Amino acid sequence: MTDHQWLMTSQALNILRKLRKRIQAEFDISLRFSDFDFEPQLAELKHRSHDDESLKLIAQLESLKGSPFLTGNEPPERLYRGQRVLKEQDKKDIYEMIYGDELALHDGRGVSSQPRKMYRGQPVLN
Repeated sequence: MTDHQWLMTSQALNILRKLRKRIQAEFDISLRFSDFDFEPQLAELKHRSHDDESLKLIAQLESLKGSPFLTGNEPPERLYRGQRVLKEQDKKDIYEMIYGDELALHDGRGVSSQPRKMYRGQPVLN
């Protein structure tokens, strides 16, 4: 977090000046770029802001920086042997897609049935 060379470009400074005015108008917060904790502030404001132009300016700053602004509350990146692990979406098998959440109530024939109570390997009669 000590590498702030991306801030020293004229494009980044112009975007920061525009963004400071918009954030001052929307949240009544004055950002000071001399304080190096403004990146977590920008990350928090990115989630709180409803102004489309402010969100575009923050996205431009993130692209200039090369990484998104982090608040510090995000979970750490998952690594395996030094490589980043991609998150895959939870996949459903065919039975979950057909029966949904009631998968346990269906037997192999497609007929729903309540689970039978067993005690020491013997079915329990009600």
